Amino acid sequence: MSGTLGWIVLGLPLLGALILSFFGATEPPKAVTRWVGCGSIGLAFVLTAAIFVGMLGDDPEERVHVSRLWEWIDIGGLSVDLAIRIDQLSVMMMLVITGVGFLIHVYSTEYMDHEGGYRRFFAEMNFFVFSMLLLVEAANFVFLIVGWAFVGLASYLLIGFYYDRPIAVAAAKKAFVVNVIGDVGMVIAAFLLVRELGTLDYTEVFARAPEGEGIASGSGVAIAIALLLFVGAAAKSAQVPLHTWLPDAMEGPTPVSALIHAATMVTAGVYLIVRTHVLYELAPVAMDIVAVVGCVTLVMAATIAIAQEDIKRVLAWSTVSQIGYMIMGAGLGAYSSGMFHFLTHAFFKALLFLAAGIIIHALANEQSLDRMGGLTRHLRFVYVTFAIGCLAIAGVPGFAGFFSKDDILAHALARGGLGTALFVFGSIAAFLTAFYMFRLLFRVFVAPRPEGEYVHAPHGAGWAMSAPVAILAVLAVVGGWLQVPFGWHLVTDWLDPVFADSLMEPLEATHAQELATIIVSIVAAFGGILLAWYIFARDPARRVRAASVMPNSRALLEDAYRFDDLYDDLVVRPGAVAGDRLRDTVEPLAIQAPMHSVAAAVRGVARGLSWAQSGLVRTYAFAMAAGVVGVAVIFMLVAR
Repeated sequence: MSGTLGWIVLGLPLLGALILSFFGATEPPKAVTRWVGCGSIGLAFVLTAAIFVGMLGDDPEERVHVSRLWEWIDIGGLSVDLAIRIDQLSVMMMLVITGVGFLIHVYSTEYMDHEGGYRRFFAEMNFFVFSMLLLVEAANFVFLIVGWAFVGLASYLLIGFYYDRPIAVAAAKKAFVVNVIGDVGMVIAAFLLVRELGTLDYTEVFARAPEGEGIASGSGVAIAIALLLFVGAAAKSAQVPLHTWLPDAMEGPTPVSALIHAATMVTAGVYLIVRTHVLYELAPVAMDIVAVVGCVTLVMAATIAIAQEDIKRVLAWSTVSQIGYMIMGAGLGAYSSGMFHFLTHAFFKALLFLAAGIIIHALANEQSLDRMGGLTRHLRFVYVTFAIGCLAIAGVPGFAGFFSKDDILAHALARGGLGTALFVFGSIAAFLTAFYMFRLLFRVFVAPRPEGEYVHAPHGAGWAMSAPVAILAVLAVVGGWLQVPFGWHLVTDWLDPVFADSLMEPLEATHAQELATIIVSIVAAFGGILLAWYIFARDPARRVRAASVMPNSRALLEDAYRFDDLYDDLVVRPGAVAGDRLRDTVEPLAIQAPMHSVAAAVRGVARGLSWAQSGLVRTYAFAMAAGVVGVAVIFMLVAR
């Protein structure tokens, strides 16, 4: 039953996208677009919830359902089925994709109401949800890669939704190119799996690999496969050094930012590592690299977020940082902790983006913090919900982020050695997170507007935008209570059967380590909040004075450590120069010249034979007869 429902859940968003696409250039009534666009995702969520409830009644070992529709490929001993895998991990992802996705779709019905391309927007959003569901439901690496590529295409379309804006088109192309780099890594990893194991089916790969059939633990092949898969994960999840596309992707509509770059797409890399944990456990060196890259990313992105002046870019760099926590947890082997943070992050980051969308909407598409301030009395509802999101991401006790982030840090402390260093840097990043998020909150809502009062009072949002924000605010509070230190561990209990084939001993933090983590986390959270209040709320003029301190360092943070400039100097400009020279020198001589010579020879032969074109029909008839006689003579001579 779960397999059948899984296919229906997968097909509903695709059906919605196709229906909306069939209208072509004709725009249907917006009510039709809303019902198709939102209804397909809402129904998919209801069916996913039914799968979840049905699985609760099964024994944990019986919650894995692989449904094969038909055999897709059978060649050279390699068999690939069109199949889906419904288990605890995929259902957890499906609930977030369809649940949060539905709320964002409802929000979009109002947010995009006055935008052109209303039908196109919902068709692309539906296609994106389908692609994400294919990615997480795939039962083998082939359809994982197909879903992975579709997600890249969908994100390209949505980031470049405003195709008349050159900056949006450039951002879409940048995201697409970086994600294709990740795709190449995954494809090469798949080829290595076929060569070593002869299969791409999850069940067979994860069963054969630990037995040493071609992939020995710690071998170069095992490390290569793990790192190549991580290239795909790093590109999709915006980890150093493939992180530069995500902040630029904020050029898409705000609901796109909430869906793709907060709740779903950027977490695909975390899902990939967790799903393929057996392959990573065969390469401990690769796991350490994953954990270190996640830690470097979360600290680096947190420092960059401090200096950003665009409200969406602050949230974008925050996303990069929070994904770093998840990647670090997965690299430490704390898979359930990483997925727990994925869950809570989906709630509070989607909340923050959607609340920011209401602010932008109320200020006529203004996104600069320098033109905001004093919005508490104008947008009280948004202030309360945005504050909840800030409290959650900062890790204040009682809110969702406190539980999930501490879970990762406690496991880092339990690891010892490298884990202790990761714990220290993760705690520093927690302090920075609280600081830059409350910097954002105080500058938007508490501190007075630098330019004086608003000429036109900012207006609130309708129910379609407000209701999803309110629901996400509640989830940002209660979502963390699924897993409580010294108490229950519902997320871990749910996911544990997925990791029954794990080759590592479960990483468990002691009560003392959990308590130490809680104390450090609370100090970091409240320390960051107090520092932000002191600089940005108590005396707003202090912010101006602080901005003049170390201007070079501030400029470096504003430019995101100039990674884009580095890539331009090392890759883009040399590539453009090489392309120009190949076009101007190599192509004319090596490619065009031979073709021109052939064309000239054909023209010369034709010109030489042109004398035979007399225009006399009798001459042509005689030539044809002579030709037939000549061919007949040749055949008789050959036959003899």
